[in-house]
Amino acid sequence: MNDAIYLKQGERLVEMTEQPYEYERVLQERLATHPRLLAGGQMSEEGIDRWALIGREKSVPDKEGGSERWSADHLFVDQNGVPTIVEVKRSENTEIRRRVVGQMLDYVAHASIYWDAETLSERFIETCDERGLDPEEMLSEVVGDGSVDDFWDTVEKNLRSKKIRLVFVADDVPSELKRVVEFLNEAMQDVEVLAIEVVQYTSDEESVFVPRLHGQTEEAKASTSSSTTRSGSEYVQTEAELYEDLEQKVANGAITREVADSFEHLYEFSKELGDEVSIGGAKNANFGLRVAAHQGDHSGRPSVFTANVSGHLKVWTAKMPLDNDNPAASPVPWDPKAYDDYEAAFGSLDGVPEGEPKAPFEVVTRGDNLEQFQHIVTEFVEHCREAADRQ
Repeated sequence: MNDAIYLKQGERLVEMTEQPYEYERVLQERLATHPRLLAGGQMSEEGIDRWALIGREKSVPDKEGGSERWSADHLFVDQNGVPTIVEVKRSENTEIRRRVVGQMLDYVAHASIYWDAETLSERFIETCDERGLDPEEMLSEVVGDGSVDDFWDTVEKNLRSKKIRLVFVADDVPSELKRVVEFLNEAMQDVEVLAIEVVQYTSDEESVFVPRLHGQTEEAKASTSSSTTRSGSEYVQTEAELYEDLEQKVANGAITREVADSFEHLYEFSKELGDEVSIGGAKNANFGLRVAAHQGDHSGRPSVFTANVSGHLKVWTAKMPLDNDNPAASPVPWDPKAYDDYEAAFGSLDGVPEGEPKAPFEVVTRGDNLEQFQHIVTEFVEHCREAADRQ
């Protein structure tokens, strides 16, 4: 006989017996609409009770500019900005014992490199639109008293530092998977690995869902608590730290002097051209050029471009969401074609992968790429400001 729980209704007890899910998609939909089934209250002392569903079947590329090789069942971001990848399997699915573990490790290894907060923000808006929800209202519930801008900055930091949560969800978690999850959770300080049983109990009239968390052994908790959050001095967040990081990297051979000088030149150029140059969100010298006329009424804080000396030079649209049928509804004043021209010009630089809005930073050291890129950026910023002035 299956396990049972008893629901008190008046003076009688209603016996509710454990029932498996008929299809995996039933449990998947439950999680999408009721993410508190992820047992967030059991994950930490303060509890996690607010989740943003970034998307279902969120794709993960296998290389820079590569195809969307994998697809996670759900991607959530919790109230602390921690990306949470969820894979759902019924206990009778044999993949839950072997293949799904390696699959999830593939997800986190590639997602931490090829995802970014801007991409997740845009996917979140699309998901809300698909579900008939207001993205700003939904996100405000997750952020609470905090800042939406700070929230996405935190998401970016967590991605870059590999502070990501992997969650296996099933109606019954096999003992061998529990042990694997416990081992991984004890062994890794930054990536949290958990398993959750969401057990379904039913009677003739009622259904009850009981989430049970597995993976947080005492050793895992100690390992997590002893590790520090990757913030503060570990991140390059000031101009002094930016220049210090460049010199350290040149000294230890991580970058060439030419790359460092090009980065400094682009940084000083951005200070002169932009309304703001933001530093932070990575453990390497990094910055983003922000221009008010480019951002318009966009709910995020997109940059005209971002640069990471050990990562990428990337151009940003700041044009999501746009209603092609109603251009007046655009959150930005400038012509979308101007961005298309901007991205196309960027793509014409030597070494920029075809069709990509980003490239390894060192491409600026090729030929006259640095001079050409500054000219491209200046033209686009001038267009944005002229469009703003005409409003």
